[in-house]
Amino acid sequence: MRVLFGWEFGAGLGHLTRFRPIGDRLVAEGAEVVLVLQDVDRAGPFLDPATGRTRPGYRLLQGPRWNIPGDPAIRRIPTHSFADVLRLIGYGHRAALANRLTAWEGVLAVAEPDVVVGDFSPTLNLAARGRVPSVVIGNGYTVPPPGRPLPPIRPWQDALEQFSLDHEAQILDAINGARTARGDPAIEHLADAFGGDRTFVFSLPLVDPYARFRTEPTLAPFNMPRGIRPLPWDRRRKDGVFLYLPSGHAHLKAAIDGLAGSGAAGEAYIGDLAPGQARQYERPGLTLHAEPQDFAAVMPAARLVIHHGGLSTAVAAVMAGTPQLILPWNLEHLVTARAVEATGAAAIVPGDRMDAQSLSNAIRRLVDDRQRAARAEAAAATIELGDPEDGVAAVVDTVRRLAAG
Repeated sequence: MRVLFGWEFGAGLGHLTRFRPIGDRLVAEGAEVVLVLQDVDRAGPFLDPATGRTRPGYRLLQGPRWNIPGDPAIRRIPTHSFADVLRLIGYGHRAALANRLTAWEGVLAVAEPDVVVGDFSPTLNLAARGRVPSVVIGNGYTVPPPGRPLPPIRPWQDALEQFSLDHEAQILDAINGARTARGDPAIEHLADAFGGDRTFVFSLPLVDPYARFRTEPTLAPFNMPRGIRPLPWDRRRKDGVFLYLPSGHAHLKAAIDGLAGSGAAGEAYIGDLAPGQARQYERPGLTLHAEPQDFAAVMPAARLVIHHGGLSTAVAAVMAGTPQLILPWNLEHLVTARAVEATGAAAIVPGDRMDAQSLSNAIRRLVDDRQRAARAEAAAATIELGDPEDGVAAVVDTVRRLAAG
């Protein structure tokens, strides 16, 4: 059995941490897994660190890429639905979409998989539709509910504005123009491009932006940190703060300066730093870790966690019962941040307040906020991740059945 795993959109590692346990299970059963990734630099979990080659049972291919705009000003363009997000990356451009659809069809023709497993890969889903049995996995954000127009991606918004509706119609027209030119049937809704023959949404209701619109139950995430338990306040590090931000965060330097200037007992890990970059973020009194830290160890021991609103990080901090200061830098992070804020366990810093002095003041205030700490502890009791084996087994069993016909 050959299974193609495809990843098209998204910058985080969550997509690959969903692939890994499923792929390893299939490989152990004798399957060949072909990884087709939009960013092969993220393939580390599937590579032999000594040789740089794929681990046994895996093959790695570069997937079709989109030219994601890098201008920070683009973040000021309103994005109220998934269609608004897709439009920013050019998904409504019919020729660009058709070219990438052709590229995915070529990947399928060369790889000849028995089943496709896609994560945030709508163009792969469209290429496989009616040709290769497909399974879609993802979190709440990446899998909007099918069979209907897109709902608002901001849970605090009741109805979409006309520009969002127009963007959805334009992108659906581009998709169906490419499909009908190939002799393929049109799809009825844009959301249908984000599902497969079987679709598995791994999300907690707390952080699922579409929770109120779903008609099918979600599964508990199996790629979340485990073994995290809160510690009593008096057992936590006095003034202890843990900062975790990606190197590409627009306000990383201000956050580091704010933490150092607060006088808190700070420690930090900056993701994806290039060799030699760490020196520019060294500050007196700040412990800067060179390697990822064990959330189960550092978060319960801290009195404040500062991060960007990544899903796994936010949930881990909730599980630790630790107050959070969240610096969101894209829509998905903001949606997650607002959900955690609603529990009373987090404060969100708006973009125009992410200067060093404002952050320093916020850190000093939050690190001693016993009321927020009590709310964070109460929020921890509401998180139940269940057995991670259940989700992995559900996907693997479905892949087997589809491969068998």
